[in-house]
Amino acid sequence: MASSSTLPPWFSRALGSLWAGDLDGFTSIFAPDALYEIPFTPTGPVRLTSREEIDTFMRGLLDGGRLRYGSLTEVRAYETGDDLIVEAVARHHRPADGAPIDLSYIWFVTRRDGYVTRFRDYMIPLEISAI
Repeated sequence: MASSSTLPPWFSRALGSLWAGDLDGFTSIFAPDALYEIPFTPTGPVRLTSREEIDTFMRGLLDGGRLRYGSLTEVRAYETGDDLIVEAVARHHRPADGAPIDLSYIWFVTRRDGYVTRFRDYMIPLEISAI
């Protein structure tokens, strides 16, 4: 499986929506019963079991003012069939003072019938919790 520095268009659009604050655009890629997991956080694993829970969680990140989304760099995407693996570094900013926050991500994404059914988000949430 060869890597690409370009995200699949459907995933790129979804991230663009999220980072623009359009949560409906982001969550539209998820099946109603999608599973979204962040296995490692300072308070324990996050496990969201529906599109609605994913929306509520993401809204909390945006509305909480702890993070202003930026851009992705160092993208390596691996897509095969219904599975997508992405490695990337995101340059976000702290809303209070604009200070950069670089987060490393590894995402494992599974789709069925055009919708994301499982999303495992391996990021370093300590970077966010320190804000």
